[in-house]
Amino acid sequence: MKKVLILTSVKTGFGHRASANAIEKKLKDKGYETKQLDVFPLMGKMGMLMENSYIPLTTKAPHIYFLCQRVSEYFPLFIHAQMCFRIRKNLLREIETFQPDLILSVHCMFTRAISYLIKKEKLNIPFYIGVVDLMYPPKVWEDKEADAIFVPTDEIYEDYRKKGFSKDRVVVSGFPIRDDIVAKDEAVRKRDHLHLLMINPSTDLKKNIRFALEASKAENTRIDFVCGLDERLYETLKQLQEEGKIGNNVTIHNFVSNVNELLYESDVVLAKAGPNIITEALYSATPIVITGHIKGQENYNYRYVTEHGFGVKCEDPGKISKVLEDLTNGDLEKYRQIIIAHKIKNGADSIAAYIDSHI
Repeated sequence: MKKVLILTSVKTGFGHRASANAIEKKLKDKGYETKQLDVFPLMGKMGMLMENSYIPLTTKAPHIYFLCQRVSEYFPLFIHAQMCFRIRKNLLREIETFQPDLILSVHCMFTRAISYLIKKEKLNIPFYIGVVDLMYPPKVWEDKEADAIFVPTDEIYEDYRKKGFSKDRVVVSGFPIRDDIVAKDEAVRKRDHLHLLMINPSTDLKKNIRFALEASKAENTRIDFVCGLDERLYETLKQLQEEGKIGNNVTIHNFVSNVNELLYESDVVLAKAGPNIITEALYSATPIVITGHIKGQENYNYRYVTEHGFGVKCEDPGKISKVLEDLTNGDLEKYRQIIIAHKIKNGADSIAAYIDSHI
């Protein structure tokens, strides 16, 4: 039985985990033995601090996170050299124990650092990368030494080719999507109200509250508002609802494990520009309103939605009422038909098939 070691992170956003989970399932279906490895703890206290700081920085101190991201953008080789130095001993131990036939990374911090380590230690193990951004990914993703790089969109493929990446190593796979995400049937949409799924629309607490308040005022609207791991947001919205400032047409959720069910019931998704929720929404034929982004990390993902006609961008809570009105008056069906015609594919299938044919 062949083995695949998947390098990921548990606490730096859900996209990495979701991508790893989707790929892992497809590989297991093909008979592979797999292991997901959170690499940050291999760096000891420094790595755990980096990982544990992600949510607090992106939600409470986004400007500090942006500055950190800028450093990695301007000095990617330095960052990868530091990562390689810090993970070397413990990662080599994991490799020796698991004996993988292939290493696949779905995290941008574990790209050049890993290919350099493999080359330096003369390990005869292919190294693949699965990019989890949709447009113009940060430079830390770029690694010309990787044996294969899976990219979710044609736009990234063209960008990498212009940067000199070999066409034999860059594969347009689509974004990995879990199996329980399914397209809606016509009966779900034939109703007298607009059903919104709002997933932590912004990294800014005040903006999130305003989005909830403004959207809840719309007539004939039902809303599922998912706060995710932002406990401050959840507690604040629950308090506002108890005070009668947010209507009973809003159901407030903390972290959920049934996004597939919520997507199936929704007519439109309002969320920040995380690649995971964007592709899951598109796969389920649900139009999207991009309401925010993590500074420095998701800057361009909205363009995948707007340039393909899958939805709109609205990061101003004061304008969300007009957007919802336009959706009700015809834009929703227009976007939905474009999404259906585009036929979004599940990248997990493509990645697993490629791996199966190359190792």
